[in-house]
Amino acid sequence: MPVFDERFVVALREHRPLLGVFMGLTSPALVEMSGHAGFDFVVIDNEHGPAAIETTEHMIRAARVAGITPIVRVSGANTQEILRTLDVGASAVQVPQVNTAEQAQLVVNAAKYPPQGQRGVAFSTRAAGYGFFGGLPHLQRSNAETAVITHIETAEAVTNLDAMLAIEGIDVMFIGPTDLSVSMGYPGNPGHPNVQSTIADCIRRIIAADKTAGLLVANVDEYHKFAEMGANYLAFNITNIVGGAMRSTVSGTKGTK
Repeated sequence: MPVFDERFVVALREHRPLLGVFMGLTSPALVEMSGHAGFDFVVIDNEHGPAAIETTEHMIRAARVAGITPIVRVSGANTQEILRTLDVGASAVQVPQVNTAEQAQLVVNAAKYPPQGQRGVAFSTRAAGYGFFGGLPHLQRSNAETAVITHIETAEAVTNLDAMLAIEGIDVMFIGPTDLSVSMGYPGNPGHPNVQSTIADCIRRIIAADKTAGLLVANVDEYHKFAEMGANYLAFNITNIVGGAMRSTVSGTKGTK
């Protein structure tokens, strides 16, 4: 069967809540566990994580085995990196530091085949089943089922948000609270009222444009807070999950904090 499936993009179109986990650790086993645990998607983090393209490919395979949608956060709006990431079978690319409509259009062009974009074509790739699922059906299915996610994480991006929302082909706008707090002059303080009000305003504008708002959350309370605002693409960080479980285990056995 083809390496893609349409569940993720259908869920986005229907505005269904999606729960994910950022995977900065190069572990296919943890990707599988995330799927078995019930997460809807995993973001293989190649912006801050150390994974090379071969490891990324194995983590994508692990996601398919466990029935969880594999998304890759690339290092930036690099056409070649986006191409290679999609060629190894990612269901979506998530691109940080997209601050203008021109940059947003560049991302769409890199992620979509003509006539929607300018992605280079090869049917020998894993995404095309190494040639078994190539041809026009692969091009059409890839364009229909590959999601594009861009970040809103700077004051400049907030200023240009409406122009970026007008770009056809972007499915999710993902707000990065930590980077946004630094850009707004409140470094290390994403909970500052001005940052939080900006996040709330961005969520409102993204939803009004009929796109999906996304966010990285630190805990369950934050998840429910932003879900109630209408953000449907919410993710935890694997290090917070694993680290929290470790701290809880040590505290519960040794009585330490």
